Amino acid sequence: MQRGSITIYLSLVLISVLLLVSIVIESTRINVVQTECRAFTHLASDSVLAGYARQVYKDYGILLVWEEKTLKEQLMEYIQANIEQADLNLTTTNIMATRIRDIKIRQVQYVEHNGGETFIEQILSYMKYSVTTESVNKMINLYSQNNSYQEKSDTTESMINVKENSEISKIVDDINNELCNIKNNNINNQFMTERKRTRFLKKVNQVIEMIESYQVRRENFLKEYKAVQGTDYMDFNLNILEQIKNRIEKEELMDSSRLDEKWAHISKEIQKTIKKLKVNVISEEDQKNKSIYESAKRFLERGILSMVIDDSSNISSAAISDSDLPSNKKTDKTDLSCSAIDKAKVILYGGMKFGNYCSIKNNTDLKYELEYIIAGEDTDHSNLATTVEQMAGIRNITTLAYILTDKDKMTKLSTIAASATTAIGLPFLEPVIKAVLIEAWALAEAVHDVKILMSGKKIDIIKNKDNWNTGLQNLLCKETKGSKKKSAINYQNFCYILLMKKRMTQIAFRMMDIIQVNIRKNYNQSFRINQCFSGFHIQAQYETEPLFVSMPFIINSLGEKIGAYNFYVESKMQY
Repeated sequence: MQRGSITIYLSLVLISVLLLVSIVIESTRINVVQTECRAFTHLASDSVLAGYARQVYKDYGILLVWEEKTLKEQLMEYIQANIEQADLNLTTTNIMATRIRDIKIRQVQYVEHNGGETFIEQILSYMKYSVTTESVNKMINLYSQNNSYQEKSDTTESMINVKENSEISKIVDDINNELCNIKNNNINNQFMTERKRTRFLKKVNQVIEMIESYQVRRENFLKEYKAVQGTDYMDFNLNILEQIKNRIEKEELMDSSRLDEKWAHISKEIQKTIKKLKVNVISEEDQKNKSIYESAKRFLERGILSMVIDDSSNISSAAISDSDLPSNKKTDKTDLSCSAIDKAKVILYGGMKFGNYCSIKNNTDLKYELEYIIAGEDTDHSNLATTVEQMAGIRNITTLAYILTDKDKMTKLSTIAASATTAIGLPFLEPVIKAVLIEAWALAEAVHDVKILMSGKKIDIIKNKDNWNTGLQNLLCKETKGSKKKSAINYQNFCYILLMKKRMTQIAFRMMDIIQVNIRKNYNQSFRINQCFSGFHIQAQYETEPLFVSMPFIINSLGEKIGAYNFYVESKMQY
């Protein structure tokens, strides 16, 4: 009986010891399994990021993973491969017995999300060691100096589009003829009879009515073109004629015994007043200045691209045939905001990686890539045309500002405008013609500056008398002499100015367009950059069966499936 008690006691002790050992072993195994699961997850995540698009990195210096297979599929494959390698194909002796059950994708940082934020972060990471602070500050200062660009006002456009009215010109000619007749006739001592006075007064009234009709037509004409309302010498003539009319009518009402002496004196006074009338006389100089004005109008109607490039056959005819561009499929309306420094870095990156008219890259779908980022058109020709127009528009502000401060030029312009109105026969158009001449001259100088840039030379930022090239008689100056000053800028620098005016999201997506079409052209026709990402956040779920001992309280706390341990591993990865 005593021996039996000892046996039972020893058996209980042994079972307790074995149970304790099993629990310790099982706990250790679970800890090892959890460690392995974390390792499997992070190794798989690293393996996904290691599969970056090498061609994109090689050509553009940014790290992106192209998701040919879904992220979940890639992770499952890599995790399963790691599990199988750990098993060493000896499943009967495997004490880990780990299985991947599911992977939940919490977040994927695709390049197009949040207005291209991920893409921009990759560029900024690349530019951290690729550009100096001095270069960034220089570009910001350059943009600040040229940040006064505005579109032409409606008034300016309407002035340029003013077309002379033949009916008004005919009325002006008729008025001038009548005024000449009045001025050339000597009326001294011709007011002695009532019949002569009545006839003269009738002629004056007739001319007054003609001038009043002219004023109405002038007002309607200027309203139509939204031009500046003003006065001209016809208003002065009307005032003179009304003075004459009022004087005659007033004297007719007065009774005087010395009638002959009175009208002899009045006729002399009226003759002096008549001499003040202004008559439009067209000279050879007026005709010449009219030609200058007409040339200026024709100049403003021309396309800028045709004026800055002598041989249009040299313009690239390349076009984007890819309809699957990121900018076309952009659904995220977020406008990415960033500092001026970051924007400058992104634009400098564009200058390093993308070609332009003066610096064409090899093996690219479009030849004028910076111009595409600026304009966003499908063809090189359209992108270049839009770019040079914007360049001329910005430069036009500088040249216009200089003209308005140059007294000699403004005096010359006023003289030509007044002379041209004489030849045209529409005196009220003087401010309009002057505005057209100013705009044409400023634009001609701006176009010439752009032409210098496109020839590969530089221009000064500030316009002054020494670097002014064009004249009113020679709006299209052929000489393209560039500046050699250290502060001068070239064509690419001017592209930077235009890009600084664009929204950051717009820049990002157009850059993605170019990368996609070039990678498709040179490496892989099925490449899509909107399937690329640079980071992700996942949760992997593993399970393993109990081996040494089943511990329900642990199983119930770790998993959903009774009889198996479940583990959850989080992983956040980013380049």
